[in-house]
Amino acid sequence: MHSCYRLLGFAFLGLTSAGPVTAQGPGSLPRLLSVGETRCDSLQGAATDSVYEADAVDEPVQARHLPIEDMPFRAREVLNGRSMFRFIVEPSGRIDRCSIELLEETTPAWTMAVLKELLQARYQPARRGKQRVRQRVYQLFTYHQDGRLLHGR
Repeated sequence: MHSCYRLLGFAFLGLTSAGPVTAQGPGSLPRLLSVGETRCDSLQGAATDSVYEADAVDEPVQARHLPIEDMPFRAREVLNGRSMFRFIVEPSGRIDRCSIELLEETTPAWTMAVLKELLQARYQPARRGKQRVRQRVYQLFTYHQDGRLLHGR
């Protein structure tokens, strides 16, 4: 694959917002992701363990650099973009797929490219004391057409 078409997504934890996202009008709700898109196994029983926020754990979830390699051609035409997700990271470091929510996006094509990688991602799980626990995470993915990384404010 040519290097000019290889784009990287940069992920970091925390609710950050550099401004309104124009693809979703003011006051509009984020697009709902389907069970097929998140690959949620609705037959699996819901976890009964507590879910903690980042400020309620000793060691919060650690995100890893997540390359987005299968970038749709249509999204490459956009100068920059972003998608923000909310989900639960399990003690195993995997994402609870049934918890994935899309909070904002600039382009659905970018969101789907990120989601494909997100479903396979592994995280360093949160800890309370020495025990691994479930944590709710907000993660923002940004890109720029020329491969530069954008950072939230």
